[in-house]
Amino acid sequence: MTIEPAEPCFRKTNSYRVLIDPDGTGHIRIIRRVNFRTILLVFKEVYLELKKNPGTKPCIVIYLSRSLNTEMSDNMRVFLDFVISCLEGSFELCIVE
Repeated sequence: MTIEPAEPCFRKTNSYRVLIDPDGTGHIRIIRRVNFRTILLVFKEVYLELKKNPGTKPCIVIYLSRSLNTEMSDNMRVFLDFVISCLEGSFELCIVE
């Protein structure tokens, strides 16, 4: 996976969008319900892409709609707790209307 400077959105599917902004923050927007393995793979790819810049710590924000959060909340919260305790960087879950 490579990031093109002129094209910040480097993955767009029917289920999610992935973007790394000019500040080096990774944004993962889950649009439709996806299996947990997909979330893990996308997160891993974004994290490894951000780790390529040795001057900064990775920062990833995962965006979920309120309805998806209701369905996926337990898995996402446990996953984020695990990530925060084990990986270098900052990670957050943002619930969107």
